[in-house]
Amino acid sequence: MPTQTSAPQWASATSKERKADKPAAKTSDSAKRRTTSHSSSTQQRISHWFSSIGIEQSALEYPAQQSQQLAYYQSLREQKRLANLQQIMSVALSVSTGEQAQEQIDPDWFHSFISMAENIYSSTMQELWGKILAVEVQRPGSFSLRSLETLTKLTQRDASLFSVACQLACRRNNDPAPIIITGFHQPPGLLNALFSSPSAQTQLGQFGLTYTDLLALGGMKLLYSTEIETGLMEKGTSMALRFATQNVTMQVKHRNLLMTYYKFTTVGSELARLLPKQNSQPFIEHIKTVFTPHFSVE
Repeated sequence: MPTQTSAPQWASATSKERKADKPAAKTSDSAKRRTTSHSSSTQQRISHWFSSIGIEQSALEYPAQQSQQLAYYQSLREQKRLANLQQIMSVALSVSTGEQAQEQIDPDWFHSFISMAENIYSSTMQELWGKILAVEVQRPGSFSLRSLETLTKLTQRDASLFSVACQLACRRNNDPAPIIITGFHQPPGLLNALFSSPSAQTQLGQFGLTYTDLLALGGMKLLYSTEIETGLMEKGTSMALRFATQNVTMQVKHRNLLMTYYKFTTVGSELARLLPKQNSQPFIEHIKTVFTPHFSVE
């Protein structure tokens, strides 16, 4: 009797396990379909981008077509480069930067510009290159070839990040290089062991610029990669800060304070002049909150 009873129980349990396995199989099939669909979508995007420059997968299967495709690829590539230059020229012709200098543009600079600009395909970046040409023609020497070489390595996303940095930047006491203020502190001293020293940091992340972003901009050679300190500022020291849309005066109200900031490189300073001025008021209000009461900000 125990043997007859246990056998059906084991068979029943096995049957339930088999039934439970079926949804798992359906789940596995669904996952496979999603994977296949994702792979197909990725392949379509890859094929689309190669097709846009004249390269078709069919040529890999029929070697006889490769010579024809090579000619088509070279022709299409030259057409696209020509179209890039035409668009950049159109932007440059539409830009007016004021009175033109008598000095002529450097021919070597111009031909180097052309060799780089013909490979700029993004419309946003083409607009930037068009502005550079217009400014350089009217004021030769405004942009170095080093700045152009840096610009060729920037993507549209990089340019957007740099635009955020420029929105938070200001020029201190007529220094041509913009800075991004990060805070202030008092250096270590005997009194600091007895009393807490004043210090504060600006929250750049609240305005779309994280520490990782600062490192990235440093890697692009647009900012110096290390934070810089001012010299010791005595009580009453005044600084004029020129933001994009507003001027601010900051005065020290306590002695022996240091302000910290990130500074734009020469290349970053040159390129910053090209970007449209954006509203800096929210960041200015933030600086007032952070620096008060140890500074007056007006």
